[in-house]
Amino acid sequence: STPSGKAMLSMCMVFAQMERETIAERIRDNMHELSKSGRWLGGTTPTGYKSTQIVGSVTVDGKERKAYKLDIIKEEAEIVKLIFAKFLETNSLTKTDTYLLQHSITTKNGKNFTRFSIRSILQNPVYMIADQSAWDYFYRLGIEVYAEQSEFDGKHAIMAYNKTVQKSGRANQIRDMDEWIVAVGKHKGLIAGADWVRV
Repeated sequence: STPSGKAMLSMCMVFAQMERETIAERIRDNMHELSKSGRWLGGTTPTGYKSTQIVGSVTVDGKERKAYKLDIIKEEAEIVKLIFAKFLETNSLTKTDTYLLQHSITTKNGKNFTRFSIRSILQNPVYMIADQSAWDYFYRLGIEVYAEQSEFDGKHAIMAYNKTVQKSGRANQIRDMDEWIVAVGKHKGLIAGADWVRV
């Protein structure tokens, strides 16, 4: 190809990269706006909670979205606490899984837990109580937290946005934690910060 053709191609590549960065920045800005609300955005509700639509909405990128909050389902919440306790006791997904099977403890859909489903519960920050240990953990890792330290009141829980890469037809992939947008949610947590960090 000619020198001017190469120059043109290289200019196009620069513009394409700039466009990608602009789109990524806009998505991140939207996420920051959402994180200030601490609201649940819909999707699959985590075990232990039900999603309740609340009055009002959240505006993202100029569009209004329905707002939800997470309310605890007592029986399911007890199972989540048990899963964390068993894992802390055994330090083993297999032993935790075996315990649940032996005691006929099933998912909200009545199915047996798998090691994959147990792991996803253990890694989900939605259960983590926003307490001093939680604040220290995120601070130590250098993760941006969109909340004041005083909001880590030991009552509410962590809400992490931008946590998964969603590709159609594939299981959601967890992003590196430094890409998460961490805020304090409106819901109540189930697991003390120190225990979540140990797990």
